[in-house]
Amino acid sequence: MPLSNRKALAAEFRRHIRRSNKLHFEYLSDEVLLKNYDRFTTWQLEYLLPFFSDLYARDGYEQAIDFTMSDLAGVGISSRDRDLERAAPAITRLLPPRALKTITVAAEMNARILEVNTGIFRQLLVGNELPDPITEIEYCTACREASSLQECVELVHLVTGLGGTLESLVEIPMIGVTLRAMRLPAHAAGFAALQAFLESGYRTFRQIPDIAHFLSEIETRMTEVFRKIYTAPLDTSL
Repeated sequence: MPLSNRKALAAEFRRHIRRSNKLHFEYLSDEVLLKNYDRFTTWQLEYLLPFFSDLYARDGYEQAIDFTMSDLAGVGISSRDRDLERAAPAITRLLPPRALKTITVAAEMNARILEVNTGIFRQLLVGNELPDPITEIEYCTACREASSLQECVELVHLVTGLGGTLESLVEIPMIGVTLRAMRLPAHAAGFAALQAFLESGYRTFRQIPDIAHFLSEIETRMTEVFRKIYTAPLDTSL
């Protein structure tokens, strides 16, 4: 990769990860907002997971669904993102070109999903509090005010595209040994959350017998979910 391309990717990566951490700060800096945002992301995950319930019975899919919906899709990842910003100089200098491109796309995806999620969260707030309970109609209304079907479908493509890249990384010889060797240095350097994410992603995707089929299912299901959220009539039959 030419040096100019590496510099451009490095700058893009830093821009996206700074954006993510700015969005995290919006709720991390306020105890009440943090409590409410935790409740919102928990509710959102519980709302989405039943759409994949039949896939849980398939070998290797349960952990992959949980990983994709949480660690890849922007829920509970503020510690990892702080690690990424702190490690950015080393990451952008040392990673091979393919891995640098991958992590830059991941940073973009993460920032965009966080932007949508925090937008939905803000639309749901009444004063500084979430409705209790959050209803499906309130959630769908907030989604429509904060984003669009087109944007969410684009994000689904980013998520599954990143998953496809992780498939290729799983096949790199000795990658598992390398990740294990990184564990102590990463913890010592204060990058425990980032290390946990990398190891979890590797273990999870290694167990999937047919990654292409899994990602196709995720893309189809998530597109159907978003089509329902953004186009179904907003009434009691939703």
